[in-house]
Amino acid sequence: MTNNKPLNILLLNALDIYGGGEFFVYQLAKLLTQKGHKVWVSCRKDNIIYSRCLDEGIGVYPLDYPEHSGKSDLWKNSRILSNFVKEQNIDIVHSNTNYDRTAGAFAAKFAGVRHVSNVHSFHSISHNLTHWYRNKFLIHHFMVDGVCTRELLINEDKINPSKITLLHLGLDPEQNKKDPGTGKQIRAEFGVKDDEILIGNAARMVPFKGQEYLIRSYPEVMKACPKSKLMIVGDGELNGMLRHLSEKLGISDRTIFPGFRGDIKSMYSAFDIYAHTSVEGGGETFPYAMLHALAQELPMVITRVGDMPAMVEEGVNGYVLEDKDVKGISEKLMQLCGDEQLRNKMGKKSYELMLKKFTVDIMAANIEKVYNRVLDNHLSDT
Repeated sequence: MTNNKPLNILLLNALDIYGGGEFFVYQLAKLLTQKGHKVWVSCRKDNIIYSRCLDEGIGVYPLDYPEHSGKSDLWKNSRILSNFVKEQNIDIVHSNTNYDRTAGAFAAKFAGVRHVSNVHSFHSISHNLTHWYRNKFLIHHFMVDGVCTRELLINEDKINPSKITLLHLGLDPEQNKKDPGTGKQIRAEFGVKDDEILIGNAARMVPFKGQEYLIRSYPEVMKACPKSKLMIVGDGELNGMLRHLSEKLGISDRTIFPGFRGDIKSMYSAFDIYAHTSVEGGGETFPYAMLHALAQELPMVITRVGDMPAMVEEGVNGYVLEDKDVKGISEKLMQLCGDEQLRNKMGKKSYELMLKKFTVDIMAANIEKVYNRVLDNHLSDT
């Protein structure tokens, strides 16, 4: 930080769901606190972030953000946040979703402090005149998860490239490494035998996550590899449809739907292969789910969506297919199911890639550099 002094940081997340972006805020709050900064997180009281931050002793400032990132009470919440920023002597506001990006921008402006924002999805962030003004004048720097998002902000939203930093997400490899013991317990819980090959996926059950195409690919895999099973972890609007599809395709007896799980590390430890078959058009950029697979030394079969291919070197730690390529997904899964040596080799390469590029220490150091640059520019402006 400027003069390497501890900072007072306010992290914002206004959503009513708990996904990768919300995990990012929680993980970053923990890490910055460990590094000696005073961190506050402003979120909805009914979001898991709230309880997890309380459990970690991280400061929380709950607000009644609208459901589904609506527009209600925007100016009221901006004023409330601004007062909090002043009271706590916040040095920098760090927003993460569309609603808090605007509320945080005006709060920081009213309080006279700097504001940075993460963009976690592959969508335009400029939908009206307020957004244009916010993006141009009230956000001092943007951090994006992937190259695709950076290009979109430059080409579609007309944001100055000098205000954008590509910053890949990261995980703590030690805290997220494979645990054979808990993995064995999960397999026993769901009736997966030691000699069966478990193909895993973990994501919200929403259209852009593409679980439909993974399920459609599995009948051929099951025929070729009868000692395999498919596990799709998560919940969401497509839960019923995906279960029905597995029944329709005749694979329901070998397809497992555990629902939402808080012990996600244990679930990954049960997997032998990880598949992430997202589709274009939903904003997928750089899913944490794949970082967990890297940390757990899993070979991967993924689709070419967003910056997902940055986490898979073709033929080294997995395979990259075009989205909705059911036949290609089937073929690569069959190849991995049929070759234990290949699975082990690729799994080790996944872990090596994570250590090289995607650790939480690398992520945090890059975020601190952004904070430092933004604050130094503020001092030079004054």
